[in-house]
Amino acid sequence: MAYVVDTAQMDPGNAKEYLRLVETEAVPVMTDAGAGFVSCWETSGELGEEVSVKTIWSFTDHVEWNVIRKNMVLDPRYYEYSQKIAQLRTGGTRRFFYPASFSPLQ
Repeated sequence: MAYVVDTAQMDPGNAKEYLRLVETEAVPVMTDAGAGFVSCWETSGELGEEVSVKTIWSFTDHVEWNVIRKNMVLDPRYYEYSQKIAQLRTGGTRRFFYPASFSPLQ
């Protein structure tokens, strides 16, 4: 199993809308494309700093990820969602992770 971990940075005032879009638009688009939704986490907006939202998706390997990407780019909902959510972020990262040999999530 492999995981793509998206971490988005945003002003605290945008976090609620960002999470709403992940739940109502990203999850349906990504799961319909073939990705497994693992989790979504956020930092507190009460710390006087930007909020981070971490969304984790699972897939078997990069061969499957390429199929998922193809499915996403063929789905018009992906572009609508991406355009909306991009306006809320100030930055972020996308990383691919693989469990260590001793990890219980394998």
